[in-house]
Amino acid sequence: MLTTSDQWIELESDPIARFEHITDHEEAVKEAGYSEWGTLSEKDLTPLWLEIYRRHGGLETDPEFLVVICNHGVYATVYAESTPAVMNLQARWAPAIQAAAVTGLLGELENDRTFSSFAGLVRKALTEG
Repeated sequence: MLTTSDQWIELESDPIARFEHITDHEEAVKEAGYSEWGTLSEKDLTPLWLEIYRRHGGLETDPEFLVVICNHGVYATVYAESTPAVMNLQARWAPAIQAAAVTGLLGELENDRTFSSFAGLVRKALTEG
């Protein structure tokens, strides 16, 4: 867990581990007292993004934020102690997420069969210019 004082510490137990009998991840997160708070980048539209959940229940000893680092089917979960900690976590990941998004877009521009409307607009602007 990333603390407010910018230290990484190991939690004694994973706050959602006690709900591992629930096979749906979203439902387990909800049962642990977390609800969707926001994302960093577009979910499923970019190669890398963060899903951020905030605790509105659960145990008082649980971290305030649960952050899922997503990369098209590969997920890692980390926690942030507070709002300043989750903002710091987002700032640390923002350059990697931005680079992944730009790299993904460049790949889409190379592929004439891309259905992305943004890539299509950029491709059109480049060919008409």
